[in-house]
Amino acid sequence: MTPEPASDPIPGRANFGVQGMTCASCSQRLEKVLSRQPGVDSVQVNLATERATVIGTASWQRLLEATERAGFTPVDPRAPAAPASSAPKSTMQRRLVLSAVLTLPLAAVAMSHLHFPGNHELQLLLSSAVLLTAGRDFFVVAARLARHGAANMDTLIALGTGAAWSYSLYAMLTGAPHVYFEVVGVVVTLILLGKTLEERARARAGDALRALARLMPETVHLLEGQEEREVPFSAVGPGDRLVVRPGERIPADGLVVDGASSVDESAVTGESLPVLRELGAKVLGGTLLHEGRLVVEVRQIGADSAVGRIVRLVEEAQGSRAPVQRLADRVSAVFVPIVLGIAALTALGHALAGADAPGILLPAVAVLVIACPCALGLATPTAILVGTGRAAELGVLVRDVASLERARTVDVLVLDKTGTLTLGRPSVGALLPLPDSGLDPDGLLALAAAAERWSEHPVGQAILQEAQRRGLPIATIGRFTAPIGRGVVAALRGEDGVERRLCVGSSTLLAEHGVPTEALDALALELEAEGNTVVRVALDAQPLGLIALADTIRPGAPGALREIRAMGIEPVLATGDQQGAADSVAKALGIEQVKAQVSPQGKADLVARLQGQGRTVAMVGDGVNDAPALALADVSIAIGGGTDVASETAAMTLVGGDIARVATALKLGQATLRIIRQNLFWAFAFNAVAIPVAAMGWLSPMIASGAMAFSSVFVVSNALRLKRFGREKTVSAE
Repeated sequence: MTPEPASDPIPGRANFGVQGMTCASCSQRLEKVLSRQPGVDSVQVNLATERATVIGTASWQRLLEATERAGFTPVDPRAPAAPASSAPKSTMQRRLVLSAVLTLPLAAVAMSHLHFPGNHELQLLLSSAVLLTAGRDFFVVAARLARHGAANMDTLIALGTGAAWSYSLYAMLTGAPHVYFEVVGVVVTLILLGKTLEERARARAGDALRALARLMPETVHLLEGQEEREVPFSAVGPGDRLVVRPGERIPADGLVVDGASSVDESAVTGESLPVLRELGAKVLGGTLLHEGRLVVEVRQIGADSAVGRIVRLVEEAQGSRAPVQRLADRVSAVFVPIVLGIAALTALGHALAGADAPGILLPAVAVLVIACPCALGLATPTAILVGTGRAAELGVLVRDVASLERARTVDVLVLDKTGTLTLGRPSVGALLPLPDSGLDPDGLLALAAAAERWSEHPVGQAILQEAQRRGLPIATIGRFTAPIGRGVVAALRGEDGVERRLCVGSSTLLAEHGVPTEALDALALELEAEGNTVVRVALDAQPLGLIALADTIRPGAPGALREIRAMGIEPVLATGDQQGAADSVAKALGIEQVKAQVSPQGKADLVARLQGQGRTVAMVGDGVNDAPALALADVSIAIGGGTDVASETAAMTLVGGDIARVATALKLGQATLRIIRQNLFWAFAFNAVAIPVAAMGWLSPMIASGAMAFSSVFVVSNALRLKRFGREKTVSAE
């Protein structure tokens, strides 16, 4: 019994493949058909990716049946995939080869003007073979659509080549001197050539998504007890333990339960340097082991893993529609009927002008052939397909394609501080031992680290980590207490065996234990005014010194801010932190406008106020408190590694939290929009010029078919220039 396909991983959404779409009219028509189904809220059909995305409560079965009734072949992604070895070769390529083999002798005979017995009959045989084999699908699709009162590119080609073949047969039977069987073969061959090149180019456009999918291995080493066995990746589930060796990719998101290794996470997070992953550390599927052996307990797999979520976001972005495409959509919806009308008027006009039968037929056929709306339908989706794929390669996940269009006019960038411009965790800055303490900075740090050895507080962890980084000896402590919000108190046993009380924390904590704090507090005032967290250190009743800690600025932040200002975008810092901490970060990064102690609503109000001044606002944040402002901003960017709320609200997410990618995201958005506009201009200009020229009779159908094929290939090839973004300057140039 065939198993029932799994339910859709995203409730309320159906995303399936569609075969048989050949132009923008196809995608427009299918959208209309699907939108009329009960329970459908919204529909997007993407010609470039050949996928339909439906939001609503309509059943998959209803949607797939409606797609089939519309004349297309639905591809259910839930159904088991066929083995790779049985996958057919490109049908379009086979049709092209067959058409070319038949057309070459046909064109040679027709154009050599050799008059020999059976000349016309041979041309009839060869052209008929072209139509019945390589050109058959044009007529099949056209007939199927005609039954539903619809038409598309196949209709135009079928009418054009059918008219040329029919007239030629009539001319041959009536003894007319000229036949045009070669037009049939050459037109079909050139159109198939264009479709084959277009198919290859569109395949290249999806390279980024396929590269992400290939990060997961086909087989894995499953650990059962002490035994290892190789199993298919598809057989792995949460809770399984997998062995990963050097040179292998980690198959799924999980937790290290044994071993340690240097892991290259660049393919997923964009982090350029390998990171150490050891017992208890989280690891991501698709990342590469450099050295050592890991045993990983699987936590998330497939669509729930980091790579799976990235793939889903990219797929959704590639399937969405940019606002700039609206005009093209409206034109595509009525394009084919208009072209059919123009072709009829062309034939009528030449007939009224006294032209002979070829003079009436050939211009009309040229109009039908040259007016294919493929370029119009591919202009926007191919640019989005390549642009969002390249963005994912560069560590920028695009959820809302409309944000790419708005990125062009951004002139102010509102930035959160903690977790966005900074790492969101403290690090040791100044070490200030008192002159009469007898300690140097390292000695002060070592004592504080001993007290903080068992502390779970981020400040204590930062002190301990800094001491370990410096290789300082850390004494063993005895009793340990951690009064909430005040610091730690530990018993330190000296060389004489006597225990001494070591206090590390606030002025209040030291005062509670009889330590005079006046000297420490005087030193702390200036440090605290600059936004530092200041920790006092005392031994028994003697104050020893201060340790100042501050949130660490992200390594890429200074360069990112310089690049953003060079783009003519004004940075504004908005944070809920204290004024001193905000001013310190702003000064280090050269930010002039600072809004401190701002509530989540205050950040949203700031965005609204800037928009009210006519500014186009981009917002970068990472936390729940940033969500209102992110939702309101014209372009919203979340820092990867932040909260789910921020990532779900934002139009873009920076994988790995690299703030330097903000400029990349904005520049890539601008470059993608430029490519879309270039493609749309070409598509409209081509048809605006080509159709009248063909209607005047100045283009033969053969030249018209070649021009049409070139038009489609041009827009796809132009979109592919985005694959070079970040490597060459040509794409970003106007």
